[in-house]
Amino acid sequence: MLSHLAKSHDVTLLYWIDDPQDLNHTPFLRSLCRGRVIPVRLNRPFAFSRAVFSLLSGNSFTEGFYRARAFQKELDSLLCGPPFDVVYVYSSAVAPYATSINARTKIVDFVDVDSIKWRQLADVSRFPLSVLYRLEHKRLSKLEIAISRWATRSVFISQAEADLFKATGGEGSIECLANGTDLEVRRLPLGKIHYSLTNGHRDKAGEKLIFVGTMDYSPNIDAARYFAEEIFPLVRQQFPYATFEIVGRRPSRTVRRLTEIEGVRVVGEVDDVRAYLVQADISVAPMRIARGVQNKVLEAMAVGVPVVATPQAIEGIEVQDGEEVLVASNPRDFARHIVQILNDTELQKSLTKKAWSKMNQCYNWEIIGAKLDRLLARQRVSDKLAMQKEDFNRESLMTFENTRL
Repeated sequence: MLSHLAKSHDVTLLYWIDDPQDLNHTPFLRSLCRGRVIPVRLNRPFAFSRAVFSLLSGNSFTEGFYRARAFQKELDSLLCGPPFDVVYVYSSAVAPYATSINARTKIVDFVDVDSIKWRQLADVSRFPLSVLYRLEHKRLSKLEIAISRWATRSVFISQAEADLFKATGGEGSIECLANGTDLEVRRLPLGKIHYSLTNGHRDKAGEKLIFVGTMDYSPNIDAARYFAEEIFPLVRQQFPYATFEIVGRRPSRTVRRLTEIEGVRVVGEVDDVRAYLVQADISVAPMRIARGVQNKVLEAMAVGVPVVATPQAIEGIEVQDGEEVLVASNPRDFARHIVQILNDTELQKSLTKKAWSKMNQCYNWEIIGAKLDRLLARQRVSDKLAMQKEDFNRESLMTFENTRL
């Protein structure tokens, strides 16, 4: 999205980083943006302290976590310069910063209804965490609705999320703007057939199952545990040499302990996830807590790897069970689908062909970029009408192509 916006607009970027290695990407970001690019380091211990104080003060944990003087100071310095025409806020967590910006257009990309994830966490957690999670759900939902009242447009990653936000009290103009992924890399079709023990053969090379995600994130931790402990052993009954790779940055202690299960490997952070995806036989998305669109599903579909997922993992993605992916809501069916794919090359080819076609039709970045352009163009027309209504001089209008974002 940033790359697309930077093609036609003067973009200034202010953003959080929570890992020093993220600074390595700053030169690339600066090569994209004609405006300033300012990373701000997130000190997690301080952020946690702010979050607890925020919770005790009657606000949400999330607000306090991301509300820091260092970030506000950088924002204030930017606001001392020429005014911005559009403010594009990515996620409700940092949206409160935008209230102090004097810009006619403020677009908040919520991505998903984040407060619902806290309610889902409460449903699968024990006391006292369940109580805290429900409290965060209630307070964050209140914040989200308040943001929608001042945001020019509220944007969500799928129509399902947009409809959910409306149902939970969201106000104003609520839009849908899907996520996408690159389609340059595509795996060649598998050339081998796997045989389960029931067919009297063993494949000593081992079948590779993969799960991708940030591995200190609670929904991903729960998904990895669920698969490793309840589903993977059923797969190993048929394919005793199968391996389950967990790929993603910052694996928690809980995730690292999963290596005690035979065949489970925690890879951790890698330079390019696709390099691991293209070597996998199946990508699994065993999410029990999920909102919005799971990029892990899109990425696997984009490179031509079959996907087996829970219903929660494909909510908001335009796919059908048995067409682009296989869906299972319990461990036995999940394992059965994996075994089915491994034993049926025609099924593999059918799933991956239809999945890639769907990606090209609906989740290509060029298509997403065009939708973003239309969103901003509609806002430009709306702003122009508003300015005329307020009797502004037409000569004071800047052309859309030269606006600063």
